[in-house]
This record gives sequence, structure tokens and C-alpha cells, in this order.
Amino acid sequence: MNLTSPTVRRMMPPLVVAIAVVPPFLAGPYAISTLTQILAFSLLVMSMVLLMGVTGMPTIGQAGFFGVGGYTTGLLAGRLTDNSPVLLVLSALAGAVVAGLTGWLLVRVRGTYLLMLTLAIGELLALVAIAQVTLTGGSDGLANIPTLVLAAGVELRHIAAVYWYIAVVVLLMAAGIALLVRSPFGRALAGIRDNEPRMRALGYSTAGYKYAAFCVSGAFAGVAGSLWVTQTLFISPADMNFHASALALVALIVGGSQSLWGAVAGSALIIVVQNMLPISMQGLGPVVLGAVLILVVYLLPDGIAGLVSWARRRAVGRA
Repeated sequence: MNLTSPTVRRMMPPLVVAIAVVPPFLAGPYAISTLTQILAFSLLVMSMVLLMGVTGMPTIGQAGFFGVGGYTTGLLAGRLTDNSPVLLVLSALAGAVVAGLTGWLLVRVRGTYLLMLTLAIGELLALVAIAQVTLTGGSDGLANIPTLVLAAGVELRHIAAVYWYIAVVVLLMAAGIALLVRSPFGRALAGIRDNEPRMRALGYSTAGYKYAAFCVSGAFAGVAGSLWVTQTLFISPADMNFHASALALVALIVGGSQSLWGAVAGSALIIVVQNMLPISMQGLGPVVLGAVLILVVYLLPDGIAGLVSWARRRAVGRA
């Protein structure tokens, strides 16, 4: 079968929709809860695909904006509205605004300095969440978040309803990122990643493009945080500190830094290792992740997506 044929490409959208719709009919509550977490976390990793894979800006503080979105949803759900789509938009705006307030520092540096600045910003946001005890619950986190609603009288209480809602949002966000990457703006970002001095010589404001990419990625991370809280009804500084950002980075490397579906595959590995190892192996989660990361770096430098692309090229060559 030619995996690049028009027929196969036409089959992909309904196949993706079927994969998103069917699980609640086949799996139990725990499996559906795990799948929901994978989807929400994968959107955070997709925001890093836009920033690192497309623009070439390494980051290890992206979970900070994830937490900003989560806290925005958690705090406003009990005070302003419990409408999840409205909170989703507000969380995206919060993520974009915080990214905008910090991004102007980042577009002026690169390499190790950029990596360290993103780490500092992420940790600073987590420390703010810890310090504001009366507002955020401090290190204990923000609990007792009310159940959100999709529309008047339609509560996101049943686990299947939450899963379908989050699946739809993640599919729409992934489609938006894909369109953005294929747009003139996305192609300019790729040019900056490949050769920034040349793009600057061609008249592009590379700092402006990178700043815009950072703000957009912050918005997507904010949406991911809102979706996470929609399911868990809880958010804490542990969801936005270095450890959370490091897990997202591992998911990005494992899945493939330039692949959106690879972000889902990498996120699935992270969530499964954390949530589904036997109790007797609870202390071995970091060891398993470390071993997987080492194997991927040495054997699959382009991640799972790179392996699939290689297999597809082999299949096309044999056709």
C-alpha cells in the first residue's frame, strides 16, 4: 500500500475522528481518565513543537504557561463562570499575556542562555503560585474546583463527556497548529530556525517573529492547562515546575520534535509510565524514562515520528 496515496490521505481524517470517539465505548473509567490526561498533556508538548521544532527556540520552562492556564481556569471557575469554553479562551489569553511579558527577554538570546532563561521563568511562575497561599493554595495546590459545564445545563461530569470534550479541543488545536506551520508565518519561523542571519538579511524581523511564536505557544500551553484542570479539578505548583517541563521535553524528544502526532505518542509514554506501572515498580518510573530517553537519543534521533517516516519511505520505495 502506498502510504502517501490520495486514498490513504482521505482515510486519515475519519480514522483520527474514530480513534477519538470510540474509546469510551470500549475502555473502563481508569483507561479513559488516562487517555484524557494524555490528550491534555500532548497539547502542552505540541506547543513545544511550535516553539522548538518549528522555530528552533529550546525551552525547559513551558509548563509555567501550562500552570498559568490551569490556575486561570481553577480560580475563575469559582468566581466568574463555570463555562469551560469561556474559561478555555481566558486561559489561552492568560498564557499568551504571561508569555508576552517574559518573551521579550528571550528573543534577544539563544542557545544555553535561552534555555536557562526559560528555566528561570518557569521556576519563577511556580514560586509565585507557591507564595500566593490565600489565592492559589500555595504548595498544597488549588482544590475544590467546581465541575465545569459545556453549555447551560450540560455538565462535564461524566468521564466520557470530559474525554470527548478534551479530544475535540485537542484535535482543533492540533489542526490550528498544523495550519499555522504551513502558513507563510510558519515557513518564516522554519527559515529562522534553519538560518536566522540569512532571514534577517532578507528583511525579516526575526526577533518579532520569535516573539510572536513564543506568545502563541504560551496560548496553546494555557489551553492545555485549562483542559488538564477540566478533568482533574485540581492544579498545583508541581504541575508547572521544572519537573513538569522536563517531562514535556522528554515527551517531545521521544515523539519527535517536529511532529504533532509524535507529541501524542511521547505524551502517552510519559503518562503511562507515571500512572500505570505496577505498585511494586513505583520507584522505577524515572529510571524507565531515563532508559527510554537514552535509547531514543542513540537509536531514534528523530523520535518515534522519525521511525515511522523511515518505515513509510521504505514502503513507498517497495511499492
